[in-house]
Amino acid sequence: MVRRLMLLVAAAACLVMVCGCTGPKSGAMSHAATGPPPAAGPAPNPADGPPLPAGQEGGWQLAFSDEFDGTSLDMSRWQDHSSAEPDEGRGNLGNQQLEWNQAANCQVSVGALVMTAKRQSVTSSAGNRYGWTSCLITTARSYTFQYGYLEERAVLPAPRGFWPAFWTWQARGVEQHTETDVYEFYSDNHDRLYVTQYSGAQGRCDWRPSFDPSRDWHVYGVAIRPTGTTWYVDGVEICRTEATSDAQTSIISNLAVYSKIPPDGATSEATKRVDYVRAWKATS
Repeated sequence: MVRRLMLLVAAAACLVMVCGCTGPKSGAMSHAATGPPPAAGPAPNPADGPPLPAGQEGGWQLAFSDEFDGTSLDMSRWQDHSSAEPDEGRGNLGNQQLEWNQAANCQVSVGALVMTAKRQSVTSSAGNRYGWTSCLITTARSYTFQYGYLEERAVLPAPRGFWPAFWTWQARGVEQHTETDVYEFYSDNHDRLYVTQYSGAQGRCDWRPSFDPSRDWHVYGVAIRPTGTTWYVDGVEICRTEATSDAQTSIISNLAVYSKIPPDGATSEATKRVDYVRAWKATS
């Protein structure tokens, strides 16, 4: 999510990667919203045992999860600011982000976290002015890891001008840039997802989904192992690279507002809905 100019320029730079994401484009998609997405679904039944990552039959032990089945964000698991955002942990104008992140924009309802970006003015203590507020959550206070499997089930925003992501960021005390992007989505183009390993040798894929990520729930995951990084959507592998994490990281999920292609003037808000966030550690 940070240093996104690298991602946009890197298409010509041929970063080290092995990628199964070059399939044909599936055709033009309508980006108009068709009403609210279906319900997020029930929480796992404890009698069934801990859930596994989508498409995996074993080899992983659940280490962290939030099913968002309460009535408010669990602040024992999450905090609403991150060292990835240099302006008080809540804003990053220098990274083409228009939003100021705050817990008020992170609402839990009907089994899902609803991240809402709103056209709302905020001035930081440093005097930086933001035209939007939004939601960012991180496990920096509760869960860090180097290797593992991350997964988020989400519906992404439809209107243009938004930049939702699910990613990792270096833990406190780690000096080098250590980041894995499970996905990034620029909502002006519903035909593309970006997955990136910024650590080590680096690697990435630009993936063309056969669906519109704003229309329904889909599962976005990544396996980060000492031998490399593999990305999955709905349990199907979409990209692989030998690059991997260098150090301890925390989990971040957020909804940014993209200054390079901003929302239309008539757009006052947009949402990203999250059914769950889960993390596993390898057992083999």
